[in-house]
Amino acid sequence: MIKGILFDKDGTLLEFLKLWHGIIGNVLKALKVHYYLSKETLDELKRISGFQKDKFDKESMIQYLSTTQIADLWCEVINRDSNLITYKELMELFEEKAGEENLVITALKGVKELLNYLKEKGYTLGVATADTKESTHNGLRKSGIIDYFDYIGCNEEDANPKPSPDMAIQFCQICKLKSEEVLIVGDSVTDMEFADNARTQFIGIKTEYNDYGEFVKRNKPAVDNIYDIIKVMKL
Repeated sequence: MIKGILFDKDGTLLEFLKLWHGIIGNVLKALKVHYYLSKETLDELKRISGFQKDKFDKESMIQYLSTTQIADLWCEVINRDSNLITYKELMELFEEKAGEENLVITALKGVKELLNYLKEKGYTLGVATADTKESTHNGLRKSGIIDYFDYIGCNEEDANPKPSPDMAIQFCQICKLKSEEVLIVGDSVTDMEFADNARTQFIGIKTEYNDYGEFVKRNKPAVDNIYDIIKVMKL
């Protein structure tokens, strides 16, 4: 019997493409203007990140790696020939661009209705994300859904990033749940592996930028709209 539901954040609860395409685009612009990165280096950062003109490649690193892991990889590329930026400076740049006041952060269709329904039914709700604490709380607050959650697990907490089961274990410990009582909801293969490693149930969200065919191959249920998890999972 499901008692707790642990959600991925971007692409599951919050709009992913416009938000993160804007953040990454602004970080790249700042790197060009303030750190004088060459076109070749910027193109390499775009390539490894799956960043295209108006979209991301499917299952790109932006979708499944933590912000700290992305910063590590970017630093390797940027500092290949000379030390142009420190890891700390790059993380501060990510935080700055993710926290800009004019950044539009919106909950996806059906999310608020779903969270209202689940809270009324007495489910314990949590978030497990690869994003940093400051960016996560800012996004959930701006989208108006932060108060629904009993647990918010972030990349900066004392837990390894997904697909490590650490955040699911924390969720269970803090909210007094057993793993078999937890449903993980996410939009990436990493979220599916996270659920498998945590030995919880899983349901996937189909999007244009994920490889949801992998959900089918692994016999995992998937829905087009997050609100439909109520019917599919009999919540």
